[in-house]
Amino acid sequence: MNAPNTTFATLQRLRLRMERLFAVCDLPLDVAGAARRWALAMPADPDAPLDKLAANLLATRGVLPGQRTGSGETPEDADDAATSARRTATGGGLLPYWALVWPSGLALAETLLTHPDTLRDKRTLELGCGLGTTAIAALATGASLSVADCFAETLLFCRYNTLRNAGRQPRTLLLNWRTSAGRAACVARAPYDALLAADILYEQDDLEPLLDLVPRLLTPGGAFWLAEPGRLVSRAFVQAAAARGWRDESTDYERIWPTEEKPVRVVVHRYQLPV
Repeated sequence: MNAPNTTFATLQRLRLRMERLFAVCDLPLDVAGAARRWALAMPADPDAPLDKLAANLLATRGVLPGQRTGSGETPEDADDAATSARRTATGGGLLPYWALVWPSGLALAETLLTHPDTLRDKRTLELGCGLGTTAIAALATGASLSVADCFAETLLFCRYNTLRNAGRQPRTLLLNWRTSAGRAACVARAPYDALLAADILYEQDDLEPLLDLVPRLLTPGGAFWLAEPGRLVSRAFVQAAAARGWRDESTDYERIWPTEEKPVRVVVHRYQLPV
């Protein structure tokens, strides 16, 4: 079997696995620097992963769809599944927001394509790959890429989207870098020449673990590319990185991104750590 047929068969197999989980749609994306328009597969309902999480949480508590809770309400009466998932998971859990195309991922992809030789043949790790927007660009520029995410569904969609749009798949790691076990698993596979991350800082508790993890993952002189939309925690990270002597070359983007209705500002930081 020749390579094109092998790729087609793999895409079909991955697509079937995705469609067993969610209804799937395809989003056309024009990314600056890309050789052609991308087609990004994603859940047709971005809340579907939240619905699935909510159902799993209710099942764990022994509450079945339509069954009355202690208050006399059914889960459907009490709240929609997505809201229930948000309320339950925000107490320390991670929400499956990977089903959306985020401006930070698009900005990081564009920055990588603007510097097409930077990652060529470089051993690279992306923390939190989402649908694969950044990963497509990294593979298109020749990176030797691994992606890590705590949701298996994310890795599945990332594999499909990268193979479809870049002709290659990354190595996938199912882990959560926010946990000590996840960080240890990352470090066990280090060192990397480059580290990528788009919009991964949400909670104050993420700050110190990431500041500690980055130097442990990179080779001397390695680079950390971080895209962030200016949240309070990410601003604190930028200040802490400067205090540690990380040299930052940043690019600001502010525009109406393909999936947004209003302008969103994203900063892509290209950090060089002290040797």
